[in-house]
Amino acid sequence: MKNIIQDFFAPIKNTVVEPKEYTKIQNLKKWCNIVSFAINQSIYVIDYSAKEFLYVSPHPLFLCGYTAQEVQQMGYLFYEKVVSEEDLQMLSEINKMGWTQFYSAATVDRNYCISYDFFLHHKNGSQTLVSHKLAVLELAKDNNIWLAICFVGISPNKTSGNVVFTQNNTCKYFTYDFTAKKIISHLPPQLTKREKEVLNLSMQGYNEKQISEKMNVSVLTVKKHRRNLQNKLGVSNMANAVSKFNLSF
Repeated sequence: MKNIIQDFFAPIKNTVVEPKEYTKIQNLKKWCNIVSFAINQSIYVIDYSAKEFLYVSPHPLFLCGYTAQEVQQMGYLFYEKVVSEEDLQMLSEINKMGWTQFYSAATVDRNYCISYDFFLHHKNGSQTLVSHKLAVLELAKDNNIWLAICFVGISPNKTSGNVVFTQNNTCKYFTYDFTAKKIISHLPPQLTKREKEVLNLSMQGYNEKQISEKMNVSVLTVKKHRRNLQNKLGVSNMANAVSKFNLSF
């Protein structure tokens, strides 16, 4: 197997961060612990200067049966233990595409968030499709990437891939076509007031009957709004609609 550390860091320009810079983020681990607990997702922080994991939360989803300390010590070698060869190849392709986009952007626009799905294989033999969201957290003084924060939760999809990335200061979002090896730009669909209301209530966990009661409309009308939402967002269910809305708008 190709050296995964070399492969994942190859597209990234080397940068040196002075030790005093780390004092500025001394409360980061405490903040990440609180957020991980609050949102019930795994969080880890990548230090691209040191080429290691700066922090790994104790949330069990990402750990796959290992401890947070073990995963932090392994760094990207952890991926060789819990990700299939097929998904590792996919992640490598996403990585190269994502950092190509990062370096092609003006330095003031290097605030990216990219999401994609892959399977994690637990030590007990089970596997889970997760949604992995990576966001630029800190740039070094030379505007190269220093820290990125990653959120890992259960994916609403059924297969690996599903790449979506966004950039601050733009209303566009982007997807990646693995067959054409092409990045596709999208403008957010225009949702009606009622569709937004249905989506917001769905994000709060209400079912169709509860939404119909809150909106004072029939269940059939709610179903119609949901179908329109799914068509406009290009998804097959409301779980994917909520996930895509969170990523793209």
